Amino acid sequence: MKNSSIPWWMRIKVHFLLFGVTMSILPLFFLGYLGFTSVSQNLEKDIYAQNFEQVTVLAHEINDTFTNLENSLILTKTTSACALVGNDKMSRQIILETLLQKEPLIEEIKVTDANYKVIDQISLHEEITQPSPALKLENPISPDMFSAISNVFFSSDKRPKIYLTVTVQDPATKRKIGYLQAKIDVTTIINNYHNLQLGNGEYIFLVDQTGNLIGTTDSARMSHTEKIRENPAVQSFIEGKAYSQGSEYKSLSGVPVVGAFASVGIPNWAVVIEQPAHEANKPIYDFALRLIMIAILIMALVMILSIAFGLQVVHPIENLETQVQQIISTGNLESHIPIESWDEIGRLVKSFNQLLNFLDQKNENLKNEKELLTTVVDGIGAGMVLLNPEKKIIWWNTKFAEWFGELLANLPCDQVINSQSIQDVQPENGRTLSVFVHEERHHFRQMYYNLLPDNPENAAYLLLLEDVTQEVEMEARMIETDKMAAIGLLASGVAHEINNPLAIVAAHCEDLLDRMTEDGQEPTYEEIKTGFNVVLEQIVRCKQITDRLLGFARKRNENANDLIDIGAASLQALELLAHKAKQKQLKIQLQIENSLYSLGNENEWQQVVLNLLTNALDASSEGGIIEVKGRRERETINFIVQDYGEGISHTNLKKALDPFFTTKSVGQGTGLGLYVSYGIVLKMQGTMSLESTEGQGTCVKITLPFHKAGD
Repeated sequence: MKNSSIPWWMRIKVHFLLFGVTMSILPLFFLGYLGFTSVSQNLEKDIYAQNFEQVTVLAHEINDTFTNLENSLILTKTTSACALVGNDKMSRQIILETLLQKEPLIEEIKVTDANYKVIDQISLHEEITQPSPALKLENPISPDMFSAISNVFFSSDKRPKIYLTVTVQDPATKRKIGYLQAKIDVTTIINNYHNLQLGNGEYIFLVDQTGNLIGTTDSARMSHTEKIRENPAVQSFIEGKAYSQGSEYKSLSGVPVVGAFASVGIPNWAVVIEQPAHEANKPIYDFALRLIMIAILIMALVMILSIAFGLQVVHPIENLETQVQQIISTGNLESHIPIESWDEIGRLVKSFNQLLNFLDQKNENLKNEKELLTTVVDGIGAGMVLLNPEKKIIWWNTKFAEWFGELLANLPCDQVINSQSIQDVQPENGRTLSVFVHEERHHFRQMYYNLLPDNPENAAYLLLLEDVTQEVEMEARMIETDKMAAIGLLASGVAHEINNPLAIVAAHCEDLLDRMTEDGQEPTYEEIKTGFNVVLEQIVRCKQITDRLLGFARKRNENANDLIDIGAASLQALELLAHKAKQKQLKIQLQIENSLYSLGNENEWQQVVLNLLTNALDASSEGGIIEVKGRRERETINFIVQDYGEGISHTNLKKALDPFFTTKSVGQGTGLGLYVSYGIVLKMQGTMSLESTEGQGTCVKITLPFHKAGD
């Protein structure tokens, strides 16, 4: 396929490759997507669970720390209640120092009486001093409470502090005798978690119930103490939620983080843990990267297999195409393609070889049929031409070339044939054309056929020209013969018509001569003038009679095709039969409209009318009526000749239009009248029909196309 013009994207090997890649990508994509989604969700849950577990443990530890501190204070005041509020300062100092050493989170302890007046105090970082008599307990607890933890406050060095206060009761009477208050440094608690094993970028911070930042393992968080309440986890805690197992949100610095929190309980604090999302989701990203690498390796392997398999499948097809192209270029249908395998492609090659044998046989049959068709077309004796939609010649047979020459390609057909009828939009089938061929007049009958579109030659019409020269000449001779016969039959009537005016002329001339020879009776000038006028009128009358006969007898123009008035031409023909009708005392009733125009030869039409009326006169009895009607109906002219004579039998009616058929006696008719009339009507693109009933008469109906010029 190196020389193939097929685009690369339409080749089968490319389709194999695309199919292999597609079938590797789609399953891997869906499976990878499902696996990645499932694993990422599990990893995300594990991350959230791990963070929540850490923050829960820290919350419990802080709660336990304060519980232990409270228990230490309660245990101390329970065992040493009287000593704490008694007058023995030494014993009290020992108790307080012991408690201070035991609990490293306590940095200061105060003892008061029942009225919150400080009796004694001790500090981890300061020397023991005698308290002022007016010193009162800071953050005193309600009298009905036995212990309380104060809100967080900050010392001058910004270290968070709280007070843990317990009530001192008399062991005997259970009466409140004072209070024991410990000042606790929360920073020490926070510092214990700096060494926790946290993830990359992970940090912890504490907030109280109002959202104040107590402490954090990330020093950068301390710059956001004022905005810490805007943290989503802190807001959830302030709203009363006890914990959050994990969610993703943006930190105060705008960085996406994964965070969780848990409430400490006592004190009412919350421990919040946060980690940047990109660090928290790093296991997911690592898994996605490994999944992509595996998918790429699988796709590469599938592509290699697809290419190898595609080449293996396509190679025999390419060989088949090469062999087919060679057969097409050489046109040798007898050659065969070698079969390389017996799989589907091998069977395809075998079937193709069978097809070649079949096509070779069909080709031979087509050649034989073409030779036969050429013999028929060339020997049919008619000219055949194929025309394109512009009526230019695109093919012609031998006979047409014999008439009009060899170099005819792309020439207009009307120019070659030199006939105006070819230019018609709808040429008339059966129309006879008169054309000069090799300086001799020939008559051709044309037949037009519209061809189906989209044929290989782009041919729109098939024109057949049949040489009917002998037929036309024979028809012309028959028309002339019929005309001469009609003239012969009219001769007696014309002679009688001429005898009457000649008798009048002779009588007037004889009278004038006699009077001029007699003495005393010479005619006057007025009488001579009157006689000459009568003679002149009769001579003009004779001339009119002879002119009608000569006009009908004159040689016709075979190619004449003029616009004729059917009514006027018919009246002229009727005048020639006026004497014969008068002899038989027949009345001819005329009902012919004006302006009945049609295309034809006026002389030939008069011959038609003369033939029809002659038959009607011969068939009618004396005193009868002959009706001649002519009227227009839409685009046609109807001309009817109706007689009420002897009629035509059913047997003879079938043969009435045959040439030389007549029922008249010998010498009365030639048998050409109706046949010639029928031919003339057909030339005028009309129709003629006969209806007759024996003993009742005959009706001849002629239908001609009305020419619009008549309007």
